[in-house]
Amino acid sequence: MVTTKLDIENEKLAKKYRPLLVLYPEIEDGSRRKDHYHPARERLGWPPLDQDYHPRDIRLILDHVWLRDRKGKPSREDVIDVMSINEVQYIDLIDGKGPKHVNKFWKVYAGIRNKDSILDEENKPLYGRKVYARVLRGTRWFENYISIQYWMAFFFDDWANVHEMDWEMVSVILKKTDKIEKPVACVYNAHVGSFRKWWDEVQKVDDDKNRNPEGLHPVAYIANGSHAAYFSDFPRYFCVAESYLKSALNTVLRITNVGKRFTDYVPSFEEGFKCFPDVELIPELDKNASDPEKRLWSEKWGWLNFNGKWGSPVELSFWERIIARCNVILRLYLIFQEPAREAGPPGPNTRRVCWEEPFEWVNLECFDAPETKPWIGEISKETI
Repeated sequence: MVTTKLDIENEKLAKKYRPLLVLYPEIEDGSRRKDHYHPARERLGWPPLDQDYHPRDIRLILDHVWLRDRKGKPSREDVIDVMSINEVQYIDLIDGKGPKHVNKFWKVYAGIRNKDSILDEENKPLYGRKVYARVLRGTRWFENYISIQYWMAFFFDDWANVHEMDWEMVSVILKKTDKIEKPVACVYNAHVGSFRKWWDEVQKVDDDKNRNPEGLHPVAYIANGSHAAYFSDFPRYFCVAESYLKSALNTVLRITNVGKRFTDYVPSFEEGFKCFPDVELIPELDKNASDPEKRLWSEKWGWLNFNGKWGSPVELSFWERIIARCNVILRLYLIFQEPAREAGPPGPNTRRVCWEEPFEWVNLECFDAPETKPWIGEISKETI
């Protein structure tokens, strides 16, 4: 795709405000997966894992995809071709056997230990830590606003719910004043919700990763295993998700006893692994183009056309298949499993309102972070 002047400007903005990610250390070569819940109350206060997956270049995912009903391991190009035309409803990772074999995912990921030293044809890290940035400029009521979405691709989700692949997102909202953009708010994804906070309340760092209220990089604390993004770090005995998860999900967690065993921990700023991920700009499409082919992503971006699941569906046992004849019973059965096995998540472009109407999404579908001041008024040229 042709790089335009606007693309260059958008890339500068995306790099200028890219978040600082605070993560647990990455899985080491030869490491073994530990239980992701506390087996005894007396152990509360220790994180459920001391290692995790980090957001990596999408090629790490594409290079480990298996396609059902096809012999042999497909090439990355074949995978992108199949995904770009939605030839399959879902993709499999590692071996096509679903998310039940959690240890295999850890082993495969740990086996790619030197991810940063494996270079591509441009002499850049093939599987480097990366975010995919999308810069959207508002129209009409939001003509003075810019939304920068940073999409992160994780290899696996290993929490109270287990599934292949994981898409998470951090967003920065800017307002243009006299040709100068000013950050006004942030939104972080966390499980079933997305939480917003005014810019002056968000923790920030400068280019040297030092805490600085005048810094331009918001700090995102990434929860161990689930990869939910939070605005703050908390003591290790505190489940950060408790105050964020809304009443409906809280009720489910407590009824199923999951809430007592599976908790969301984030690393502290001092002890966590801190990184500025590389930023790659997602090209925008010409929605008004008469040629349908110009309204689709092509070449290496073909995976963005995919509307299916980024991971295999839940593989059912014989008895689960019997139960599956009654959908309600199956749902209850799966809820009480620990951890709950799920199908892979949908891709970024399938989240229609967030993807196509980011400002309406921030105003109407996102929640106030529990520790933030009230969201007085909406983001629009009339109120801010």
